Amino acid sequence: MTMVIAGVDVSKAALDVHVDGVDRTFANDRTGFRALAKWLRQCAVARVVMEATGRMHRGVHRSLHDRGFAVFVINPRQSRDFAKALGELAKTDRVDARILAAYGRILSDAAAPTAPLSAFVDELSDLLVMREQLDDARTALNGTKREVACREAVAAGAGAVDAVTAAIVALEDRIQARIEDDPEPRRIFEILTSIPGLGTITAAAFMCWMPELGRLENRQAAALIGVAPYAKESGQSARSRHIRGGRRRPRDVLYMAALSATTCNPELKALYDRLKARGKHHKVALVAVMRKLVILANVLLRRDRTWTAEPTSAPTG
Repeated sequence: MTMVIAGVDVSKAALDVHVDGVDRTFANDRTGFRALAKWLRQCAVARVVMEATGRMHRGVHRSLHDRGFAVFVINPRQSRDFAKALGELAKTDRVDARILAAYGRILSDAAAPTAPLSAFVDELSDLLVMREQLDDARTALNGTKREVACREAVAAGAGAVDAVTAAIVALEDRIQARIEDDPEPRRIFEILTSIPGLGTITAAAFMCWMPELGRLENRQAAALIGVAPYAKESGQSARSRHIRGGRRRPRDVLYMAALSATTCNPELKALYDRLKARGKHHKVALVAVMRKLVILANVLLRRDRTWTAEPTSAPTG
């Protein structure tokens, strides 16, 4: 018997759904969720596939999960690459829903459905995203402030920067308070922030966007965040290895942590200096530090221990 798959393309207002050649549209709200679940049951759907869309898919994901459906949330890049592989260059809501249904048919039977985010991770993600947006705004304001000559404009810019900075500090305090409210996240936070170079925001980003840390092989952890070098070889040609893919948000935060670690973490500073002395480019050496940091975090979480000044046995692969 052929498994019935539903592809769900999620937008802010609507859910475009494809099941066995039939297209339907539902509202992206609680009423729409109930109607969608009723129709999926009538169609005997065994698997629902949708893309990760930030916040927009969370409601329907949780609703279908709570109603007993096996929901798979996939990376949008994977579904787009899959569409291109099928020769489908058009991109509309209905096309996307059909592609997602087709993608669901090639998923392994052993693949595990995607569990909804916990309320803790949901709230932490929102706080981190808002902080990221405010930090980008502060960077833009500082850049503009340096470019203008009018005193009134400079003063207005300085006031805006101060206000944004105060909002960032308030968010960071809220992030730390939210983590410390719960014993389990508090212990993870304690382990991560014990590593020189990893501060509150990097630890929170790992907890939110890299929850698998501590349960992965070290190479898996490096690949998941996007700091594992991949070979590019063909015949007698062997080009330089490059990192690719991975999760952008925790990687961006890890980049800043690696910069800090090259000055405050003796072991990682030595690694950075050693690579630079061998002629490696600054970014290549920094990626090596990033990889070492995420592997160290993975090892310490797996062992449920904080960092100490003594050498830690952390395999590189």
